[in-house]
Amino acid sequence: MTKLRLTIITLAMIFTQIGFSQTKSISGVVSDESGVPIPGVSVIVAGSQQGTSTDFDGNYALENLSETDQLLFSYVGMTSQTITVGNQSTINVTLMESLEALDEVVIVGYGTTTRRKVTGAISSVDSDAIVRTPVVSADQALQGNAAGVTVTNAGSPGTNPQVQIRGLQTFGNSQPLYVIDGVISGGLNEINPNDIETMDVLKDASTAAIYGSRASNGVVMITTKKGKAGKTRVTLDTYIASQSKPQTLDLLDSNQFAQFTSETFGQPNRYTVDPESTQINTNWQDEVFRSATMKNINVGATGGNENANFAISAGYLDQEGIIISTGFKRSSLRANSEFKLGQDGRFKIGQTLSVADSYRQNEENGGGRSLMEHMMKSLPYTPVYNPANQPGGYGGTDTTLDNGSDAENPVRIQQLQTNETDQTKILGSVYASYDIIDGLTFKMQYGFDRATTENNIFRPSFNEGINNRPAAYVQQGTNTFSSNNFTGSLNYSKTFNEKHNLNLLFVAEEFNSSARNTSANNENPITDAIPIVQGEAQVNNALYEYALVSYIGRASYDYRGKYLLTASLRRDGSSRFGSNNRWGTFPAVSAGWVLSEEDFLKDSNSVSNLKLRASWGLTGNDGSNDYVYSAGLIQGYNYVGFGYNDGWSNFGAANPDLKWEESTQANLGLDLGFLNNALTISLEYYNIESKDIIVPIPNVASDGLGASFTQRNGATAETNGFEASIAYNHDKGGDFSWSASMNLGTAKNKVTDLGESLQFIPSSTFEGENLQRITVGESLFYFYGLQTDGLFQEGDDTSAQPNAGPGDIRFVDQDNNGTIDSNDNVKIGDPLPSFTYGLNLSANYKQFDFSLFFSGVSGNDIYNTTIYDLEGMTRLFNSGTAVLNRWTPGNTNTSVPRFTADHSDNVNRSDRFIENGAYSKLRNLTIGYSLSDQVLGKIAKGSLSKFRVYLSGQNLFTITDYSGYDPEIGGSTITDGQLSSAAGIGIDRGNYPQPRSIIGGLQLAF
Repeated sequence: MTKLRLTIITLAMIFTQIGFSQTKSISGVVSDESGVPIPGVSVIVAGSQQGTSTDFDGNYALENLSETDQLLFSYVGMTSQTITVGNQSTINVTLMESLEALDEVVIVGYGTTTRRKVTGAISSVDSDAIVRTPVVSADQALQGNAAGVTVTNAGSPGTNPQVQIRGLQTFGNSQPLYVIDGVISGGLNEINPNDIETMDVLKDASTAAIYGSRASNGVVMITTKKGKAGKTRVTLDTYIASQSKPQTLDLLDSNQFAQFTSETFGQPNRYTVDPESTQINTNWQDEVFRSATMKNINVGATGGNENANFAISAGYLDQEGIIISTGFKRSSLRANSEFKLGQDGRFKIGQTLSVADSYRQNEENGGGRSLMEHMMKSLPYTPVYNPANQPGGYGGTDTTLDNGSDAENPVRIQQLQTNETDQTKILGSVYASYDIIDGLTFKMQYGFDRATTENNIFRPSFNEGINNRPAAYVQQGTNTFSSNNFTGSLNYSKTFNEKHNLNLLFVAEEFNSSARNTSANNENPITDAIPIVQGEAQVNNALYEYALVSYIGRASYDYRGKYLLTASLRRDGSSRFGSNNRWGTFPAVSAGWVLSEEDFLKDSNSVSNLKLRASWGLTGNDGSNDYVYSAGLIQGYNYVGFGYNDGWSNFGAANPDLKWEESTQANLGLDLGFLNNALTISLEYYNIESKDIIVPIPNVASDGLGASFTQRNGATAETNGFEASIAYNHDKGGDFSWSASMNLGTAKNKVTDLGESLQFIPSSTFEGENLQRITVGESLFYFYGLQTDGLFQEGDDTSAQPNAGPGDIRFVDQDNNGTIDSNDNVKIGDPLPSFTYGLNLSANYKQFDFSLFFSGVSGNDIYNTTIYDLEGMTRLFNSGTAVLNRWTPGNTNTSVPRFTADHSDNVNRSDRFIENGAYSKLRNLTIGYSLSDQVLGKIAKGSLSKFRVYLSGQNLFTITDYSGYDPEIGGSTITDGQLSSAAGIGIDRGNYPQPRSIIGGLQLAF
């Protein structure tokens, strides 16, 4: 009996202890390294769904815990901690900022993962990097911050930069796919950069193939800022900038022009008839360029609790262009929210919405010349204004007095004429998700993109001498774009036996879009007071529709986080192809091995991360024009003898076998981390083979087709290169810390096949000659022309160039047949950079912060057409001062050819106009000062959590051998004969230069 009583008493004590342990309560405060409480920290009981979040002051409390329970504390950007309850009743936790970033969340197609589990090639740019260098368009923030991404900015305000990921792989559309909060968008110019939380660039097939048909040029994933549980936070970010032209070209002034003309063309008749007027000395660069201001202000608010969060923001940007009467304004509004419904929070609904309105004053051109070309060619004695020239009152040249010089007054082109673009864009989504069972989630999302663009051009009548317009010209156009994206996904994520981690994804998606273009133009000979189309006008209408249906599957598996495997398959059906080839299938697979998790490295004091990655996949491109698989109809043929009735013809030859461009991509990667990941290195090698590239086949004129070419599949190209990212973060505590990061990328491509019907494809015309071409064995859009070999001197043999004489350019006889002809044209340059790089340096000392950002390219060439304008001496125009050092019998040691009026061989397309396009730019230099928390607490009584002022300089200097305004050559207003926008890179037709800016800013948080 005694033993029984003892047993009962013992069991009672055990059960009593168990009961007490089950009712244990825990509370505490979670703070950061400096002791500041952190709201919204997730506190979860490991292995259960029990948990909570810290309140506004970092407090949390949990009940019904046992001593063996483990609490998991996690927060974005912090290193998670797991603590066993034990006999404690109060557990205060300090979360450290994660320097290694191995567990940072990375956005991938239709989901997220962690940096630790990435097996493909993904570059990420966070909001700090975006805000650090104030940019107008978000894709500018990729420049120099993401390895393998080439960004070519255009100086004209509001113009989208050209972005290429891992070089150029196709002849046509080379821009990446932009996905904003899961919604496909046409670009980023209407997105406020301050609204962006992260930008993840999917560069290889294993990550991008999930987007199948639109991912061959890479994918840029944009995640905008969302609300977080905790106290509502209000921010203000504003700056003002002064902008100026980067440099000045050396043009002839009036005295130099008089000397030059007297020795060459002969002085114009004006010197005899009206010599007083030739004493005017107009500096056209000072008249066209100006000091400009840029103002930007952004306000935002975020907040929420465990069941709801929100983020709203508004921004306004006003950027004057450094060229007169150019500029860009943008107003933007964003609202994001998410709600958890039900006691268990299994059901979520949310939305994203962005509304932006922009206005752009465009750079004008005239007579097929860019504004810069007119500026360089305008005679220095021509006045800007001349009241005698009516209508208009602008100065200009006279046919008789100025011997036929016909450069148009560039100030009149920009000031008198109006070229405006207004755009309103609405981009958003609505989504709902439900956790069916633990680990299984169903999600539906509807995304939409709406844009209305109005283009208005008004060119009043004027008379400035040889150039005049007798009647006002008006052109108006409206483009409405609409897209809808319906996505349904089922995601299953489960861990088995604490070893096997499995994630399965299935997606069904439908995308459709329509674009309607309407334009009208006419002339008004009665008045210049009506800037709209009235009465009888020429009207053009166009409607384009596009649809894509997709089915997607992806499976990811890892064992203990050491052995990683991901496979995906996407099948797309596109309306841009006929029934023969409408569907495309795009598989991808990738694997990773985290060696640092193996026993032989796990306890290493030096190596904290070592991961090998490999991937292979197939992506597609349906970026051809709509309807080209069918023969459309075109109007406008008048038949003599039949009453001049309108006739119709096929627009182009039908091609029902047109199919997807496909890119097979392979990638090898190595990730390294040392010293607790204070030093990180990432290395990549990639190879891309693009086949079935759509190429234009010229139509025979006798076929009577409206289109000049028919699109066919038939070309292949290869691209390969290396990428490296290196970063070091030195933060040992104390007053001083610093960090440095650098990324490098190479890209080399060549065409391997053009099919049987084509020997080459020409592109980009200047002065009647094609500057670029595509041929087998060479890089895309290489420069093509004659190779020069100095200047002929007295006594040299000029028999190969019968028209040449001493002082003329000597061309190389490539085929040694004794005659310089078209067979001697060769590759003379490559516009695409083979090497890109970016360098970021930052430091903090007490309340001061400092950052320095360089970026650059090399291995590329520029075809500088401004040399033609400044040194061509083809007609009576103003020139550069280099012509004063032209070849003469008394000045033979020069590279500038002689003046000659009887032939123009010296201006034939040749490497005379090719210059090294390599550059290194100081993109940004910033010094900032922030008030300390102690000071803020005293002066603001806790209501102000951040006060920072900063001074920043952008494009402060450029290291380059290029002689033009800016070696970063983006798009041009003149695009004669260009096969695509990619072809225009590297051709300086008098492009709008990027400004040099000094910025002063203020950042507040409440």
